[in-house]
Amino acid sequence: MNAPKNWKGKKRPDLDDITGLFANVELGAYITGHLIIESVLVQLIELKLTKDDKFNPFDLSFPNKVEVAKNRNLIDESMASFLLEMNRIRNRLAHRLGEKITFDMMFNLARCAADGGVDFSDDSIYSNKELSRECYGTKAIIQEIFQNAAQDLSFIMENHGGKFQFA
Repeated sequence: MNAPKNWKGKKRPDLDDITGLFANVELGAYITGHLIIESVLVQLIELKLTKDDKFNPFDLSFPNKVEVAKNRNLIDESMASFLLEMNRIRNRLAHRLGEKITFDMMFNLARCAADGGVDFSDDSIYSNKELSRECYGTKAIIQEIFQNAAQDLSFIMENHGGKFQFA
């Protein structure tokens, strides 16, 4: 039977998807990293809220959080571009069952992060694909991207009088 046209190019869930739910370490790390960055963005925005603001930063979509942070001069355009690309990938992973995180995808995101001002102690992670694959691989690049982005955003927070806090 042919799949309805709405399913063209999409995967229907099967038993393997359900039984393998917790087996995708990279996906779990990526989603968790995204949630941490989103939390930092909320904390950044809270630094610049005024009594005239009629919104709760938690209720904003991720792109709107990025826009508010950029418009309030908390982050620059290059950091905003990186964060939006990070979110685009998250949406792709979250809304396409079976979508895989590839090394190339993460290498390109690391390059985008570096262009956005994220500081890496080893620039080969985003500048030399073969060395990056050999020394880091997909899992470690995910960790480095989110760890360093959260750290750099926490420095931005401190520069604006805040203090990054985990509960």
